[in-house]
Amino acid sequence: MNKRALLILLPIMLIGVLGAETFEWGIRYMGGISSAFGEDDSHTLRYEIDNAGVHLAYLETESNTADLTYAQGAGFYFMQCISKEKDSLWFQPELLWQRYGVRYEFEQAPLVGDNPAVLANFAPTINGHIDYTSDYISVPLLLRLKQELPEEQKQNQYQGAYIYFGPAYSYLLQQNKRIRSGVKLLDEDIAAFVSTNPGSHAELQESGMDKIVTHQLRLVVGTGIQLKDVFKLGLYKDTFNIDLRADMNMFKVGDAGQSKDFKLYSAMLSLGYKL
Repeated sequence: MNKRALLILLPIMLIGVLGAETFEWGIRYMGGISSAFGEDDSHTLRYEIDNAGVHLAYLETESNTADLTYAQGAGFYFMQCISKEKDSLWFQPELLWQRYGVRYEFEQAPLVGDNPAVLANFAPTINGHIDYTSDYISVPLLLRLKQELPEEQKQNQYQGAYIYFGPAYSYLLQQNKRIRSGVKLLDEDIAAFVSTNPGSHAELQESGMDKIVTHQLRLVVGTGIQLKDVFKLGLYKDTFNIDLRADMNMFKVGDAGQSKDFKLYSAMLSLGYKL
């Protein structure tokens, strides 16, 4: 990943040297919400149980649709002016770390199976949830249309509004999964059942967010305003960008054995500081 980051940063730095007068860069932090959507945005828990290699039973339950949870990100933005007239057009690449979260709630979710004798050993319904987080290195390549102010207004605190949009490449760094309450209890009960039945073995089948593709493409859109002299302390540039942005996968991300057709999305408030 270090080599990839250098390959991205070097041309950006070169743009800055060649067009210093129309080049800007800074840092940003983002916080908001994220979840999953699609035809199969629920989560399936399916345990395959065998005895001495022979199928004994399956146990299965399904969550409600995915719930909202917290998302965040941080990194650098770079801007190079492409055209400057009444409204200026800027090229805006970014280098970000981003974390997406998804929660799957199981509320009185029925537990079903194909062996009544085995099924009778477990609670008939499941209450609990599963939390997933996915961390990415993301490289948005955005076009920004920025409002240009008349000369007499450029000394004001308000520095204009803007919109931006474009694709983003994301590389998956890691995924974490936490099971809670009744979902964890079901896992423990199945482990206990296997341990008290010699020769038995249980395997949880991958589903949905259990496995997602490593390389992803997203669509990013946003709008915001730029302010300067926010604290009026004369500290460096004291210029901030405040915007709302949303992004979503352009293609499905599920890569599990039980294929799930869903995408991740987020909506975040972003605060950028010009360096």
